[in-house]
Amino acid sequence: MIPRRDSMLAASIVVLSIIGYVAGCTHDDEILASQGPAIVRGTQKVSLINPKHIYDKSHSNVNWSSAYLGSTALLTGRFDNFGFYSFEFDESNTAGIHFEAWVWLNSVNTSEPGRDDGCLLGTFSTNTTNTTQAENLAVIKSKSVEFSTTDKGYNLKVDLTFHGVTKEVPAKLFYDGKGMSGVNEVVGFGLEFQILAKTDFLIVSNNIGDKVEVKCNAIIRIAP
Repeated sequence: MIPRRDSMLAASIVVLSIIGYVAGCTHDDEILASQGPAIVRGTQKVSLINPKHIYDKSHSNVNWSSAYLGSTALLTGRFDNFGFYSFEFDESNTAGIHFEAWVWLNSVNTSEPGRDDGCLLGTFSTNTTNTTQAENLAVIKSKSVEFSTTDKGYNLKVDLTFHGVTKEVPAKLFYDGKGMSGVNEVVGFGLEFQILAKTDFLIVSNNIGDKVEVKCNAIIRIAP
């Protein structure tokens, strides 16, 4: 015969186990709070329609990189001539973010004149005398913008027109912050994306890999 004390103890353990099981089951369908980063966005707005908002090209850049021969160290370069057709930014409202920008392909600069004035211009199907001709322009235009859920950036879909081909590519936009230069407020932005130069844009070259990474930075000065 089981002693009464031991019997009560066993019964108590069974009851507690049942309570714990039921409590656990009732939480199966709960949505747990996200433990990701707390993303706080400000109220910065920029518009190149505003005459006090001035694009500072001298402190901006368009850089690219690709594996030399497709499998070795990076071949890097930039474009020297670029700008905006339009630029609108509203930090807390994705509907207020859109832009269209361009580069002159014959302004490519890898710090090697023999390469820049020769094979690269032939690869791009342009020449040194071109300016705003369609064959000398690469144009990027935003199509859709969403808030990133992992950082303070923005996930974009953009149309890129390059080498006579237009393709939609994903891109990431960053608002890099602001500072002061004299009496002017200065705000900075970064844009990053990748393209498949050979597969999608029909570039023919043995010197580069198919994947080309592009990183752009833009500075806007806001006069008081």
